[in-house]
Amino acid sequence: MYSHYNPQMEPNHSILRLQPMSVIDTGEPVKSVSLPVEGQFIVGRSSDADWPIPDPSVSRRHASIVRKGDTWLLTDLTSRHGTSVNDLKIETGVPIPIEEGDVLSFGSWRCRCSTGANRPGYTTPFTPLPAEAASVSAIPIQQLGGVAQRGLDVLMELTTKLDVIDTREDIAQAAAEAIREATGCRRVVIVEIQSEEALTVLASTSEQSPKVSRSLIDQAARQGLVQLTINSGQTNQAQSIMDLGIRSAICAPILVDGTPSAFMTIDTRDAEGVVPPDAAAFSQSVARLVGLAFQRTNAALMAERHRQLQGDLDAARRAQELLSPPKQGSHGGVSYSFESIPGRIVAGDLFDIFPLDEDRTAFFLGDVSGKGVGAAMLMAACQSQLRSQLLSRVSLATAMASVNEDLHRRTESSKFVTLIAGILNSKLRTVELADAGHGLCVYIPHECQPSEIETAPGFPLGIVESTDYEVSHLSLETGDSLVFFSDGAVEQTNPEGSQFGSEGVLASLVGAHDKELLVECLLSSVRVHADGPLADDLTVAALWVD
Repeated sequence: MYSHYNPQMEPNHSILRLQPMSVIDTGEPVKSVSLPVEGQFIVGRSSDADWPIPDPSVSRRHASIVRKGDTWLLTDLTSRHGTSVNDLKIETGVPIPIEEGDVLSFGSWRCRCSTGANRPGYTTPFTPLPAEAASVSAIPIQQLGGVAQRGLDVLMELTTKLDVIDTREDIAQAAAEAIREATGCRRVVIVEIQSEEALTVLASTSEQSPKVSRSLIDQAARQGLVQLTINSGQTNQAQSIMDLGIRSAICAPILVDGTPSAFMTIDTRDAEGVVPPDAAAFSQSVARLVGLAFQRTNAALMAERHRQLQGDLDAARRAQELLSPPKQGSHGGVSYSFESIPGRIVAGDLFDIFPLDEDRTAFFLGDVSGKGVGAAMLMAACQSQLRSQLLSRVSLATAMASVNEDLHRRTESSKFVTLIAGILNSKLRTVELADAGHGLCVYIPHECQPSEIETAPGFPLGIVESTDYEVSHLSLETGDSLVFFSDGAVEQTNPEGSQFGSEGVLASLVGAHDKELLVECLLSSVRVHADGPLADDLTVAALWVD
């Protein structure tokens, strides 16, 4: 949260919705939930959680989900039984991006992410199944024996294929074609639940748009492998089934880590006869192979997602390190100390300090919106332009306005930089400050209590096409200090969800008279408050007149 600016022009983002895949011991359903686009969303067993799940494997405060820019981030909050994304356990305290279709596990409790976005493939409507006209029953174990030799040969060939196929759609299509070849049934459809109203078709052996029964899939989700039998003498009530000409059907759940991830349906119609008895055993075997292949592709997808994310972060951090000044130094009678701790996901704080002449020293500290390489490039552009403007001896207000205009012209509307910049004259003991929506600075008189500096608020850089920045003036005495910091300090939460806040910043600096330790005092206090990994970048800088 920025002190002087809260943009109202948010871009459109998909709403993240969590849909339960598991049930609780009482049998009562846990309702789906839509996450807010702002703030931290807590999942846990506690009744105080934003999504309370009364399951013994779920910790009281199990995990949190928050939106950063265009990305939803999931963080495990030191839960007892861990948190997984697509069956890959995530590290405690490390935010992980989650996407449409991801399956989240809180302990053994599972749910699916849905943003309402269209996924690859196409959707199919549910066909209702009249209860009076047809019955769905579990297939007895006795029917699952005696697979034909043809089925065994096809199964061995499918096993070889699935070892080298990388996508869920290709895995599903290979499985559907194998079932058609082994059973002689022409219609094989593999679907996954996209929402409570529609399915995503992963594969189909039919050229026409396939239609499947939601009731059949619901029964398979509860009972396992099931078969559909049309009851005689009930043709009036079974008109929708009769219109399709379905005579018999089998539905097999595809399990990933013990939970249905997709469903395989096989049916016969009109004069085709009924599904062969040994098709049930073959379908169950294929469903198991597909479940293992899905689990492998999920793990590979998460590994690639981690690799890409880490590459972006490494590039962003290298850019920041190359542009940053030394950690300690002095210019024209002004000494400084700073430290920047990059977060695990976002990389975009910037700090610079440099002499303008023998008496004047320019400095600025800011926070770039976004993450990864994009944020690093925006940081580099802002830092180089503002440095160039100030070295050309234009006024502080003119430099800020010029950089704002250039960033607005070159960047997207959702990208911006909050920043506070200043020029300290060590001869006159004065400081000029211009604030672009940042406002995070503290003044510490020599051996006195720290206080927040009230600056004239301005728009973040890059938000509006043209704006003026008002310059505030401050007089210093020998021994006085200035401390600047990014919002990673005030917005850092503890395990209970409370932010460190401005009060925490001021309290950490009380009595810190050794100026070279000002930065460390604030950093250590934030770390203690976090009691774990930091949620965002944290940059702190201290300046004083020698």
